[in-house]
Amino acid sequence: MKKWLLILSFTVLLGGCGTSEKNEADKGEPVMGDGNKQEQQQDKPGRDHSGGIVAGAIEPKLSVTEQNPGRTLLRYELKNQTEQVKTFEFTSGKKFDYIIKDESGKKVYQYSQDHMFTQSLSKITLKQGESFTQDIMVKNLPAGTYTIEIWLTAKNEENDYRQKKTFEIQ
Repeated sequence: MKKWLLILSFTVLLGGCGTSEKNEADKGEPVMGDGNKQEQQQDKPGRDHSGGIVAGAIEPKLSVTEQNPGRTLLRYELKNQTEQVKTFEFTSGKKFDYIIKDESGKKVYQYSQDHMFTQSLSKITLKQGESFTQDIMVKNLPAGTYTIEIWLTAKNEENDYRQKKTFEIQ
């Protein structure tokens, strides 16, 4: 019985390691993510295909999905519209990067400057019709108009699937 109690205690202890959230509000910088870091999804019948099918291409898209006072949620999506499986390879845990600029064009935040990434090879494989999505929560910025520019950081790719979007923080 003691053995099982010890194992259970050890598991709970390890499960709690690293789960505390960093209080970025103190630094006044945007906070990335909303708990939905990345996902791959296959298209389902009836899904909205705004823009139609782009045969033979990986289709990047950046959209504002939600705006609330003091925060904006954006979604970066890469959709495989080719007839082949597409694999993106990465030299670290950084799969994308982005820069946020204010109305005057001054950089106010860059994702990669505030984060550390694992130094391990990784990859994302997208079958035909599948998407890679990344949600980005931007908050802790003064009210105003901003521009975000986001791109994929895969190695050996001619295209970085760069997208820009203007949004407001109210």
